[in-house]
Amino acid sequence: MEQKSIKTSVFNQELIFKETAEQPIDIDFTLPDYYCDISKILKCRAVSRISSKGVNGNAVFVEGCVTVTVIYCGSDNCISSYEYQYPFSKNFDTGVSTDGTNLTVKTKCEYINCRAVTSRKIDIHGAVSICVKLNQSRLTDIISDIDDCNVELLRGSVPATVPMGMADKYLTVEEEIELGNGQGDVRCLIRYDAEAVINDTKILAGKSVVSGEMMVKLLYLPENTSAMQTVRCSIPFSQLIEIEGLGEGCDCESKVYIAQLEIKPRMSASGQCRQFSLCAKLLITSECCCNNDVAVIRDAYSRKYEADINKNELCFNKICENINAAFNCKKSFEFTNDVITQISDMWCETRTDSVKFESNNMIIKGVVTAFIIAQDADSIPTFYEKTLDFEYTYPIDLSVGEYKCAPEISVAGANYTLLDDCNIEIRVDLKICAAVYNCNKVPLITNINVNPQKPIEKTQRGAMTVYFAQCGENIWDIAKKYFANVDEIKQINDISDNILINDKMILIPTE
Repeated sequence: MEQKSIKTSVFNQELIFKETAEQPIDIDFTLPDYYCDISKILKCRAVSRISSKGVNGNAVFVEGCVTVTVIYCGSDNCISSYEYQYPFSKNFDTGVSTDGTNLTVKTKCEYINCRAVTSRKIDIHGAVSICVKLNQSRLTDIISDIDDCNVELLRGSVPATVPMGMADKYLTVEEEIELGNGQGDVRCLIRYDAEAVINDTKILAGKSVVSGEMMVKLLYLPENTSAMQTVRCSIPFSQLIEIEGLGEGCDCESKVYIAQLEIKPRMSASGQCRQFSLCAKLLITSECCCNNDVAVIRDAYSRKYEADINKNELCFNKICENINAAFNCKKSFEFTNDVITQISDMWCETRTDSVKFESNNMIIKGVVTAFIIAQDADSIPTFYEKTLDFEYTYPIDLSVGEYKCAPEISVAGANYTLLDDCNIEIRVDLKICAAVYNCNKVPLITNINVNPQKPIEKTQRGAMTVYFAQCGENIWDIAKKYFANVDEIKQINDISDNILINDKMILIPTE
């Protein structure tokens, strides 16, 4: 009799390429004439961003820019800054076909060193890491049924997800930021920052609607004073991203990155400088999948003939939680051997150290670094770095399989209270956006080949075998051991469950 089997194709994601490369930063420049001389460098910041990325054949290309900001103290003890744009490009030879792949690129500044060669010349050395990942959706054929009365099948289902694709879209944001009442005209811009976060993702037919906000903070020095002032604003954004086949029952993980950011003072026709011009480019990504339980064969054996059974362990990823939460941390610090009369500026950066799943909780641990520019008892600007450890716990039902999560943690706000001239309390509001994936690894049968020329040699004699089973044993495992029929064992022994709930002597038909 000809054996007929029915096969089903299932999707699974596979990481086919991952590499991290270092991009060196080597800069030396002279300050323009209209900048004041350098008395002391307070802080050199380097922010790296990816402006474009793509694949071409077996290669991945990445272009970006490192924004270097040198904040320094002038000869008159007044704070000033200078910004330098350092573009870079990098190519990766993957050695694999990039057709149908999803490309993810991340970058961060590993270190930056800065020194004043003269009062006008600055020498900078550092490095930026660029991490490239290529994921590919692959189809694997598995056995879902077989037409052979002598083959026992352990049927089941897996909560498989069908990857619908990953789409990127750039969004240009242009905004005029006006100064508020009581704020002085701009003499020079000292520093600016922006954080972009996703607030919501909605799914329409074939589209994901991503909405969020970009929170901007800038510090400037007004005319006729040495007291710096801060401007804050929030810029909402939304974007439609088309993904074919997206619909009800699908989930999306959306992320946003600032690909480019530039803020400059803008002078009006009357000669007043009371606004800033912002130009930014956001990269918004949506990675979507649809839930679809798939009927599978977890195990099989032939009761009469030898059979070659091939299995392949597949990993099915499913979004089980989409987290969009706020969290805050605070800590008090002492300025040892220093007297602080005023805080001129403070900004914060985050780092995620670990993500663990235990005791039905996801636990995220990380560090917030606070950068502080203050004035001492002689009104001379000085710089400090303080670190705050944080731990965020999110309750989650940890059932079958493994879990993974790559959270995006951003600083939504940071405040401080100068308790006295030696102590400060820092409070940081964090925004946590994360998709939690359940990774279920299942060995599935991809092929069954029964050989009717090789009957199974059974060692048992007689029509029945007596077996003393123990509590917790699986009827399937017992039947497979004796090449017996599962349903017959259940019927003869009046067993309804697949797992025995107590010790039991059972009869096994072996003919």
